[in-house]
Amino acid sequence: MGRKPIRELRRKEILDALFRCLLKKPYSETTVKDIGEEAGINHAMLHYYFKSKEDILISFIDSIYEQFRLMYELEAAKIRKLELTSSEVLRRSFSFMNNEITTDKNLQTIFVKIWEIALSNPAINARVKKFYNEWIEELAKIIKSASSLDTDANKLAMAIVAFQEGIGLFTVFFNMKKKDSIGLMEAFQDRIIEMIE
Repeated sequence: MGRKPIRELRRKEILDALFRCLLKKPYSETTVKDIGEEAGINHAMLHYYFKSKEDILISFIDSIYEQFRLMYELEAAKIRKLELTSSEVLRRSFSFMNNEITTDKNLQTIFVKIWEIALSNPAINARVKKFYNEWIEELAKIIKSASSLDTDANKLAMAIVAFQEGIGLFTVFFNMKKKDSIGLMEAFQDRIIEMIE
């Protein structure tokens, strides 16, 4: 029983170390030794916790997904208690995405690197697609509940997620200020809400 918490702690330390490594250099230039040094663990010991560098990356993607899924579930529970209109629920969901995901420059920097890997690595591609498909499905449910039109909620949700990710990319590449990024997203999102009401 005592070993599992230590094993989980070490795995988390390794995933956090990968995050810090990816902020410094590309995944292709990051070695298992780099990750081990960053985690304060002998790189040979990493194989006790993960099969390979790719296994670390897949676990990292899964942990990021799970972290934000849980954060959103907590936010959604708060929203439900407020008894808001469907449009207000959509606005609050947008606000969560804007503040917690899209304008986090470190997170967006890592996403750009993961997208690059996903283009040529089927296992990473599958994880990234899973993450985005579930995000799009959740947003589509909220759009359906807020829309008075016969709107294709899935396509609209995909367009919104693509726009969010584009702004996230611009936030990193153009070193945009958080308030400027949020201003752009809110203007777009206000139009979406006006369109579907």
